Amino acid sequence: MTAPPSFREKLHSFLDPSDGAGPAERAFNALLVTLILLTIAVTIAGTVPEVQREYGRAIRLFDYLCALVFGLEYLGRLYVTPLRPGADGSARSYLRYATSPLPLIDLLVLISLMVPATTALASLRGLRLLKLLSLLKLGRYSDSLQLIGRVIRQRAGELLSTVLIVLVLVFIAASLLYQVESSAGTKGFESIPQALWWAVVTLTTTGYGDVYPATPLGKAAAGLIMLFGVGMVALPAGMIASGFAEELSRLRQQETVAACCPHCGKALE
Repeated sequence: MTAPPSFREKLHSFLDPSDGAGPAERAFNALLVTLILLTIAVTIAGTVPEVQREYGRAIRLFDYLCALVFGLEYLGRLYVTPLRPGADGSARSYLRYATSPLPLIDLLVLISLMVPATTALASLRGLRLLKLLSLLKLGRYSDSLQLIGRVIRQRAGELLSTVLIVLVLVFIAASLLYQVESSAGTKGFESIPQALWWAVVTLTTTGYGDVYPATPLGKAAAGLIMLFGVGMVALPAGMIASGFAEELSRLRQQETVAACCPHCGKALE
């Protein structure tokens, strides 16, 4: 005879259902998503001085309410750590889970919700803006955001290589334009750190126009750098688009297999 599931097992199934979310799980997730969105809206509105003066007390009460709900969820997820894959119930398992990205975001959001905007803690007011990190919590409840996360993890190596190439090009562009323009006294190219601003703006194809080369040689070099910038913007976009296509194809294949043979579909997941 199978023993009934313990409270910890029931809680783990509720927070991270492996057999699909039931009505209770969907309602709880909807509540959390609603609170997250409201937290962001209230945080943004709270930066308006008139709103803060008139509704400051209500905003603090709402922060404490959200902290209570998010805190209970955080403690619940921490409590079921021994049931997670690879966990053994040791202190190291709890620490490893607590220092993983999403739990760290949860903890930072909790801290920011609890920090009052008092004179004594004025130096910590900036910490309250960490409530905006609660947007990242949506990744736990949104399939679309989870898809984006999987694609970025799959392409992390290629994206990192692209970032390194861009950084090298930025420093080369800044150094080159500094050598050409500094002798002519062109504003914005008096040193390599100052020229870095022009290089970043140019290679990202933003082009503010506040700093630009004045000499013919500098303009010719800038033209070549701009062409490289177009390619640098398109390269990571192409990688991510390719990753999305592959991931969507894999998901469709899983759905097709699951429709024909449910047991095989679960095995593929």
